Amino acid sequence: MSAAPLAGATSSAVHAIATVDRRGRTHHFVLRRYVRADWLAREPDLAEREAEVLVILEASPLPTPGLVAADVAGDRTDVPALLMTRLVGAPVAARDVSPGGLRLLAEVLPTMHATPVPPGARVRSYRPYDADQAIDVPSWSTDDRLWERAIALHRADAVGSGDVLVHRDYHPGNVLFEWPSGRVSGVVDWANASRGVPDVDVGHCRFNLIGPAGREAADAFRDAWLRASGRDAYDPTFDVLAVVGALRPWPAMLFGTEPEIERFVAVALAEIGV
Repeated sequence: MSAAPLAGATSSAVHAIATVDRRGRTHHFVLRRYVRADWLAREPDLAEREAEVLVILEASPLPTPGLVAADVAGDRTDVPALLMTRLVGAPVAARDVSPGGLRLLAEVLPTMHATPVPPGARVRSYRPYDADQAIDVPSWSTDDRLWERAIALHRADAVGSGDVLVHRDYHPGNVLFEWPSGRVSGVVDWANASRGVPDVDVGHCRFNLIGPAGREAADAFRDAWLRASGRDAYDPTFDVLAVVGALRPWPAMLFGTEPEIERFVAVALAEIGV
């Protein structure tokens, strides 16, 4: 057996595992260990919830990891952990996503959102990130009133409820692409999966695109999703909720420069009419 850390994980320790069976066949897995004590303190059932979502996704044509084993209490792996099948392909950095890649990112979503959630499943309802935390106007603000309106919208729970399965952390880093065939070969990292409305995933991905790839790419992704889903409109409230949910602390190096993000929020608030 061999184990090697996989790059890109920020919320857990992720290792590629290879084993050889008695017939000499090699099998590839991914071990995800929830090592962040602060996250586990807030959500001690993380592994259990993700395991249940992976089982739900078995009924979907969406390519997702298969659950092999779960140690939800960390009795054998020292922390809660999941063992999953390893999918082929690799993520693409947001700054490097091509127009065709943006289209593929968008076209995956209707299939994801059509996945049935069984009655009684332990899939939580959507809430914006940091909805229970005090959020202040950022120190780099050039328009405090704009941010006050954005934060008030974040606190207001203004989007109601939805009942489709949403990834909740959808962005190019959690999508695997296989080349040269040019297809999405997997969607990974389901720890934040929720019940919500499709716009949740669109807004989160747009926020992840705006800094590295630019406003044009974020809008192209939204427009491709509208075509793929048959929807007439996108709710820009989710642009605002994605940004405000990341203000504590503000990771500018990931999401773009402060002026870019402030313009992004300003446009969304104007479209909402807030």
